[in-house]
Amino acid sequence: MKSKQNFHIIWAIAILIIAFTALYLVIGQGFFSHSDYDSYTRQAAAWHSGQANLPEFVPWLEIARYEGQYFISFPPFPSVVQFALYPIFGMDVPDNLINTLFAVGALVLIFFTFVRNKFSGVTAAVLALLFVLGSNVFYLSVTGWVWFSAQVQGFFFSALCVYLLFSKKKVAWYFAFLSLGIAFACRPFQIVYFPLALYLLYRNISEGRGAVKTLAACIKYVLPLVLVGAAVAVYNYIRFESFIEFGHNYLPEFASEPQFSLKYIGTNFMEILKLPRIIDGELMPPMFNGTLFFLVNPVYILLVVSMIRQKFGAKQLIYLLCLIAHMLLMLSHKTMGGWQFGSRYLVDMIPFMAVMIMGDRTLARRSLDDKMPILPIALAAVGIIINLYGAAWFYTIA
Repeated sequence: MKSKQNFHIIWAIAILIIAFTALYLVIGQGFFSHSDYDSYTRQAAAWHSGQANLPEFVPWLEIARYEGQYFISFPPFPSVVQFALYPIFGMDVPDNLINTLFAVGALVLIFFTFVRNKFSGVTAAVLALLFVLGSNVFYLSVTGWVWFSAQVQGFFFSALCVYLLFSKKKVAWYFAFLSLGIAFACRPFQIVYFPLALYLLYRNISEGRGAVKTLAACIKYVLPLVLVGAAVAVYNYIRFESFIEFGHNYLPEFASEPQFSLKYIGTNFMEILKLPRIIDGELMPPMFNGTLFFLVNPVYILLVVSMIRQKFGAKQLIYLLCLIAHMLLMLSHKTMGGWQFGSRYLVDMIPFMAVMIMGDRTLARRSLDDKMPILPIALAAVGIIINLYGAAWFYTIA
């Protein structure tokens, strides 16, 4: 059984690596190259100098100005990775390759999450490819641009959280909430899935106990998340004298308009419904603020089908509330990610979809009966074709 699983994960990884290699070659990017949008490298360099602020303003990066000093305006965790590598590479940390490796790691985690939940190796491999190569995660993980590094690492640690929550080893549950904390320190909105993670933990340890005793037993496992959140809050305070400020409110673009507002929701929702157009015989995706989200991330279609197939209970309700909260927060932001291919903000929701798709016992039974997972295969094929094209298109015009 394990040899079959190993075979399936190997060919899935091989497909992903071939796709990355081809794209690196097409866009002329070296495997150990360093990106120009290197906010996290600069922050790591500042840490090595004992500073939280940057020594100078960098005009092509989103730099926050506060009380005459310059700061990176993003959550800090990706700089921790760069901090570890800075003594070796200096300012030439291979951040493009780092981001690519996080995507490969996410594919492996998603594969073993489904295998752990009784899906066949072939179905798990197809689903892993759908989640990564068949979504906007692929193009985001080609480069180490600051925005993309945060998203891909947030994706990886969210996937790790899900994987660990389905472990039978209690020590894994500590690391699950540590992973959720790190995902938060990459993409703060990932914290909206805390109720879902807590529910899964509660279910793991209930064993006939009363609700109060079970919740009390959950506290120690959640402490790593609390510690990461506290560390991030303190770092924010050191920089901006606010526990909840990451720096974006001190960017020029938010000087006259708020970063978040309910008035943005309607307009932003229409942005993620835009379709590509054919111009002079060439397929041209929208270049700004989004594309039809389930076209470029077809895993959303599988999510809907899987939820229709399963009984609606507490887990499904909690997940939907988390997803709706995430969507509303995202849509209330002033922009939907600016210049991009696809709908990159919609990538953040994908890792926790695994919890719902694993509840699709029709899909699970078909995979164990050695029946080919027709819908995931079709969606993965469409997603891979679209995202290979989109990534090549985006980086050749970048």
